[in-house]
Amino acid sequence: MGEIKSAWEKAMERVEKLGKPSEEELRALEYIPLGNVLAARHLKEPNFDLESELTHYKGSGIRKYIVQGCQEILIRNITLPRNDQTKETTKKAMAGIKLIKQNQNQLQSIFERIENLFNYYEQARQQTFLELRQNFEAKLQEMTKAVQKQLGAKVTIQPELQPQFQEEWRKINAQLDAQYEKVLDQHKEQILKIA
Repeated sequence: MGEIKSAWEKAMERVEKLGKPSEEELRALEYIPLGNVLAARHLKEPNFDLESELTHYKGSGIRKYIVQGCQEILIRNITLPRNDQTKETTKKAMAGIKLIKQNQNQLQSIFERIENLFNYYEQARQQTFLELRQNFEAKLQEMTKAVQKQLGAKVTIQPELQPQFQEEWRKINAQLDAQYEKVLDQHKEQILKIA
C-alpha cells in the first residue's frame, strides 16, 4: 500500500527540486526589499533624500537591485488623479523615477503624455458628472413639483444625494477609470523599459 505524504512533505520535495538559489537570486531577494523601503520613505517622508541614499550604493553590485525595488514602488504609485492626495503621491513618484532613470529625455516625453492623460481624465470626469447631474435634475423636477404641491412649500432635492444618482455615478466612474487606467498602464510599461 502506498505511503500517504503530508502537505509539508510534499512542499519540501518541491523545494528540493527547485535547487539552491543562485548568488544573483539571493542578492535580489535581499536588496529589492531595501529599494522598496527607500521608495516608500521617499513618498511618505517630506525630508527624505532618495538621491543621496542611492549614492551610497553607487558602484556596488547591489545598486541595480535597490533601484529595481524603488522602481516597483514608484511605478505602482503613479495613479489617476482622483483627489489631491493621489495627485501629490503621483508627483512624488514621478520625481523619484527621474532620480533612478538615465534617459531623461525619453522619460520626460512619457511624463508629458501622462500629464496630458491626467488632464483629459479630469475633464472627462467633470463633464460626465455634470451631464449625469443634469439628467437627474430633469428627472427629479417632476418629483419635486409633486412634493411641493403636497407640502405646500418649496422643496429642494439635490440629485447627487439620491442613492440612484450615487449608484449610477459609481458605475460610470468605474468605467471611466478602467478606460484611463488601461492607457496609464501602457505608459508605465514604457517607463519600465527606459534605462
